[in-house]
Amino acid sequence: ALSPWPHGIDRTTDLKTLRAALAQQAVASGQKVKPADIDRAARAALAGQEIEHTLAALAATGAIAHYVQLDLSDTATLASAINAIQSQHGAITGLVHGAGVLADRLAMEKTEAEVRKVFGPKIDGLLALLGAITMSQLTHIGLFSSASALFGNMGQADYAMANESLNQLARQLHAQLPHAQVKSFNWGPWDGGMVDAGLAAHFAQQGIALINQADGARIFADQLLDGDRTLVELLVGDEWSGE
Repeated sequence: ALSPWPHGIDRTTDLKTLRAALAQQAVASGQKVKPADIDRAARAALAGQEIEHTLAALAATGAIAHYVQLDLSDTATLASAINAIQSQHGAITGLVHGAGVLADRLAMEKTEAEVRKVFGPKIDGLLALLGAITMSQLTHIGLFSSASALFGNMGQADYAMANESLNQLARQLHAQLPHAQVKSFNWGPWDGGMVDAGLAAHFAQQGIALINQADGARIFADQLLDGDRTLVELLVGDEWSGE
């Protein structure tokens, strides 16, 4: 198996460097590993590091955070996890849903499995969470949609549909929970996360600036906490984030 952190590689390295190190490690050990497996291992390692850093940053502010890894389609395990958290901290009053998987391919070439893979995290995951908590107690709901819901992207018909479905769910929640602040953020591309160096170069060629992470976080917090309650869907791009 690939070691997530090859010897001599700094734990703050970037994806490209880590992939190269893992590839060298595989060659040196005589392993026959596919490039896709190397990429998957590198991304998983970096994601783990990001989670650790986020938890440490939250703890430094005095906040108490729990990280739970589970399959949202496993309703029994999800309910158990939710109940454990509520028994320790009280009712859940805020929900932030940020999930996304890409399976880019032209619409005529799409398979049902690929469409389900894209819709699952966005829609099924949210519905599972809503089914596991007491919705009437929610006061703030923030959903991470995408500008692709409005403008589309080549090879991302299913991703655009999934995000528009998320927007429609936000409107339903707004109607069902008039006391709650409900926002669906149709984000443009961020400088980080799903946007790697290749995608960043692609957006640069199109003249699309990336959303700075600090600006995106500020907009998210400001709008979810103090935004106009009548505005449910927000389109966020580089022009607004730079204000």
